[in-house]
Amino acid sequence: MKESIYTIPISEIFEPKQGCPLCTLYNQLETRWVEYICGAAMMEPDIRVETNKKGFCLKHLEMMTALRNRLSVALILQTRLEYVNDHIGKDHIRQKRGWFGRVHAHLGQEDSCGCFVCSRIDREFSRIGKNIAAFWNREEDFKKLYSEQEHLCLRHYEMLCAAGDSELRAEQAAAFRHECNLLTRKKLLDAKKNIDAFCKLFDHRSAGSGPAPPEVASAIEAAIEYLTGDSFEG
Repeated sequence: MKESIYTIPISEIFEPKQGCPLCTLYNQLETRWVEYICGAAMMEPDIRVETNKKGFCLKHLEMMTALRNRLSVALILQTRLEYVNDHIGKDHIRQKRGWFGRVHAHLGQEDSCGCFVCSRIDREFSRIGKNIAAFWNREEDFKKLYSEQEHLCLRHYEMLCAAGDSELRAEQAAAFRHECNLLTRKKLLDAKKNIDAFCKLFDHRSAGSGPAPPEVASAIEAAIEYLTGDSFEG
């Protein structure tokens, strides 16, 4: 696919100032890759070789079936099943440590990721953190834009801090980490406040206090989203 994270200007990722910018970017890439794999890529031999070998995680299979192009999904699964059948019992198939019970999902792979879409996005994300840290260090206007974000989820906070430590000198990395700390605490403190309020609903002293506000009623889902970077419907 020609579209890549590297073709998207970094400032565009942050300009909306809504939610965690890297979660938004990840979701955009997920949608693009799923649409791509069920479209023109389905007939590209090199892509089919890779999807036959890697397969897909449940989340991305569900996204593929939601596109309503069931024939495309069936054809992809047809050759994936053929690949698995051809490789069952081969000596070079080894169960990956830490993936007990999921070995068949990874049949024929040399890496630990059992999904074509996940691996493609991870490949693109492997450098975006370093690019963001370097851009933050170089561009004063971007520093201001970065500080104006709503928040960073914990997963992308950790990724960006590690990228800053890798890409920047110690003093610069510490300043970048400080900005990341401020952004992730915005969401953390809100999540903690609403979880505390949710827990108090079950205290006998809260009896008769009326219905919980929406942000308290959805506190569990919001906390999970902050901690994992993934939306959770419950």
